[in-house]
Amino acid sequence: MGQKINPLGFRLGTTQSHHSLWFAEPKNYSKELQKDEIIRYYIKNYVEKNMTYSVMELIRIEIEKDVDLTTMKIYILPAHADVFNKHYQREGKNLQPNLQKKFAYVKKKKGDLKTGKDIYVTPKFNLTLIKIDEPYRHANILAKFLSAQLLARISFRKALKKAIQLAKQANAKGIRVQIA
Repeated sequence: MGQKINPLGFRLGTTQSHHSLWFAEPKNYSKELQKDEIIRYYIKNYVEKNMTYSVMELIRIEIEKDVDLTTMKIYILPAHADVFNKHYQREGKNLQPNLQKKFAYVKKKKGDLKTGKDIYVTPKFNLTLIKIDEPYRHANILAKFLSAQLLARISFRKALKKAIQLAKQANAKGIRVQIA
């Protein structure tokens, strides 16, 4: 028998790109990785709470970190383009200041330990929402479509055929569907 391999790790760098692009010193790597996960978790919760399911769907979050700036690209599937513009103006603009408040921290100056003065450091975030035009090229959107079809008590063969048809219409390179 052959060895099992993670499909994402196998395709990483050839057909897919990394979700995070940053470097850290070995002693700080675990802290940066935890910050990365906390940022993703916060964004997912914010989108679920403030941007309703019928309006937007979160597809992918890419995080790039420089020395003083964290750039985030959030790929979102909107239900309608005009709804995306209205919602982005209202809720999307609030996400960046909320992130900065959430991840602000207090840093002690080495020289001012005697006086007890602290410096309040606010990290800089650059946030970009990117609209996806062909949603059925993404596996997680097709999976949610299939689960909605099965919950609606539609025959699994019809649901599978419809998912394959939607992927072909979106010019997907290939598709393999399996329901357990």
